Amino acid sequence: MRRSSHNCCLGDIVMSSSRRSKFEIWAEVLEFCLRAKRTQTWLLRKTRLKTSAIKETLQFLLSRSLIEQLNEGDIIKYHTTQRGEEVLKRFYTLVNDYFDLNQS
Repeated sequence: MRRSSHNCCLGDIVMSSSRRSKFEIWAEVLEFCLRAKRTQTWLLRKTRLKTSAIKETLQFLLSRSLIEQLNEGDIIKYHTTQRGEEVLKRFYTLVNDYFDLNQS
């Protein structure tokens, strides 16, 4: 049985019942890399993205100095920068305020 998903476009943001927006993916990666240094492979598995999508996401976040790339021997890891942490906090504040998630 095939599931249909309802899509709604808001500018360049695609909102759907079965897909995450780029904002959600960026926030997820920033959150994962804030807790600990993460490899691309670890992020690939946890986010359930295709290799090309995780590479594009990491490049986007790196280009805006939201994450940093760290070389630990032969292993490349990613960690959220202070700027990335600030952006993540602002994102969560905006979402909470907009949807009144802090009210009982």
